[in-house]
Amino acid sequence: MARSTVCFSKKIGIAKRRFPWQPGDMGLPKVWYLFGEDHLPYRILLLARMLERETQHHLMEQFGLSLAEWRLLAIACAMGPCSASDIGGAGGIDRAEISRAMRKLEPKGLLVREADPNHGKRLIISATPLGVELRGRVVAARRQRFRELMEDVPAEERAIVDRAITAIAQAVKDDPTA
Repeated sequence: MARSTVCFSKKIGIAKRRFPWQPGDMGLPKVWYLFGEDHLPYRILLLARMLERETQHHLMEQFGLSLAEWRLLAIACAMGPCSASDIGGAGGIDRAEISRAMRKLEPKGLLVREADPNHGKRLIISATPLGVELRGRVVAARRQRFRELMEDVPAEERAIVDRAITAIAQAVKDDPTA
């Protein structure tokens, strides 16, 4: 791992890191090195955004789906018939996003809404056979892409990263101030 050196900037009056490489090398966002190596959660956030942008592009390009539409379809297929509230709770998706995505997926024949026989005002969202089939194709394509992304990372390093991000997620979940 490359070492950084600390220098003092008279112009802004703070110590800052200088790295022997230029931020943006390897096509990473320039802010990747903003806080240095000790700010891993920020890098995880940046990586998540990079993956989200790539996924959005891939979904639209190959399947004609927005990321919100994909989330709704994937969760509806995984959960089976359920309410928008159930989907929102499971996926952390707000009702407005669900409603907008539903307006796109229903005319495509991927999801349907039907009245809940046990609750007068609630609608039940279900995947159609076409929606289930599309979900399968998207999952297969995303799995292949993730394999490509991870092919240069040895299995033991993947396990270490998985344990580390799980520990960070647990710490965030357990933090009473979060």
